[in-house]
Amino acid sequence: MLVSQHIRVTGVVQGVGFRPFVWRLAQELELAGWVRNDAAGAEIAAEGAADAMRALLERLRRDAPPLARVDAVEAQSATPQGCRDFVIVASQGGRVSTAIGHDTAVCDGCLAELCDPQDRRWRHAFITCTHCGPRYTVTRRLPYDRPQTSLAAFPLCAECAREYADPADRRYHAETTCCPNCGPRLALMDAQGAALPGDPITATLTLLWAGSIVAIKGLGGFHLVCDASRADAVARLRQRKAREEKPFAVLLANLESARIYAEIDTPAAMLLTSAERPVVLLRKHSGCDARLSGVAPGLAWLGVMLPSTPIHYLLFHEAAGRPTGPPERPPRSGPPSTF
Repeated sequence: MLVSQHIRVTGVVQGVGFRPFVWRLAQELELAGWVRNDAAGAEIAAEGAADAMRALLERLRRDAPPLARVDAVEAQSATPQGCRDFVIVASQGGRVSTAIGHDTAVCDGCLAELCDPQDRRWRHAFITCTHCGPRYTVTRRLPYDRPQTSLAAFPLCAECAREYADPADRRYHAETTCCPNCGPRLALMDAQGAALPGDPITATLTLLWAGSIVAIKGLGGFHLVCDASRADAVARLRQRKAREEKPFAVLLANLESARIYAEIDTPAAMLLTSAERPVVLLRKHSGCDARLSGVAPGLAWLGVMLPSTPIHYLLFHEAAGRPTGPPERPPRSGPPSTF
């Protein structure tokens, strides 16, 4: 028996790949209709077999994308529209009553591309897809669509547009999609705001190893960084921040690097590698203060975080000699940053 339903999904369902997920689910279940974002969340019109409709309603909550949070799935019978296939349609505005997802760390798929010399996004500092990257900090208003984000000024090139329109691609309807040809460009600026010559990542790492302090634009603001293994640089950072005793946190390449300085149990490892990339307090190993002089003096704990943005990863990738794939071991000159 053919049934038709109008479905409302609320929660964090924008900017998390929810519409492509619904599209793929509808294809699998042989349902026709459409899905769109609106001011309240996600709206779905679906037509098909009764058992397929029941499966759709169950799986919308059970199999939602990892970054989604489904608070409610409400369905009501609707008049069949005679749809022949299932499509993603234009978003609809209105009084906003939904939320946008938080910014998330670079996913494994994007990290592999970032470190692959054969990939067109090799060393692209703004790499992202439906599974990772900025959401909250680039969204100006809802519903979540590219024209309502800070990427609006960067029209998709032909290759990115193809990915955006390909249901089999993980960048299908990923509003932050971009590449070196059509996305923002990375630059290293001096104190007067003038762009410095050369590769920004290489030049930044050179400055850090020389003891300089660099402000790195991240998600939601800037953080000041220096080489944590240089006591003079850490002391200078303390002086400039008027931060006499309060501890700094250390940004390290990976869990293996972090284990050099502190104890990491399973819960701590899960927190460090979570999509949110929080600063996690870890109990120091003996000798940690000698290696990281002035970072967290007189304390038994060290604040540690792992890379969250492509720029973070690119600095460690450069320090490791640009291997094919993310650096598996600590970089040759100790941790390049503290903040």
